[in-house]
Amino acid sequence: MIYYFLLLPLVLLLVVFQKSVLDLFFFGRIGVEISLILVIYAGFRMDTIRGAVLSFIVGFFMDCMMGSVSGLYTLLYVCIFFVSALVSLKVYAEGVILIMTFTFLCALSQGLFIVLFYKIIYDVNMFRNIIWVFLPQALVLSILSPVFFKMFDVFKGSLNDGNPRPAKRS
Repeated sequence: MIYYFLLLPLVLLLVVFQKSVLDLFFFGRIGVEISLILVIYAGFRMDTIRGAVLSFIVGFFMDCMMGSVSGLYTLLYVCIFFVSALVSLKVYAEGVILIMTFTFLCALSQGLFIVLFYKIIYDVNMFRNIIWVFLPQALVLSILSPVFFKMFDVFKGSLNDGNPRPAKRS
């Protein structure tokens, strides 16, 4: 139950952190989307209801912060969550190489989807951004993904999610 109480403020803090501090750190050239890594983590390591709710909320906050078409990131993140959940059923989702490769593919496909969306809806040609923006972003995310998976595991364990313990009496 504590998961749902802490979900909104923590996800909002994560999105604000990645859109403000990390953009300053990388000088606005590469967007480090920790939220995408969180959605992939939810697909690999959380049950369906919790992960879907988390993905929806992360996508909603990303839509609010990005100022893009309403619902674009919500749709992308929920789809990435379900693809991640399906992949985790078929493969051993604990390997570092798998996590890095899957994060790279998800980040690249997200960028390609955004480019195609803007081309279809607004007739804006952003195809050059695939190489100069989305490819470096996917590389950085894939390198950082194992570190954030470990951090999310620690945080999930601290919420007493995976380690049920009896209450201590004093």
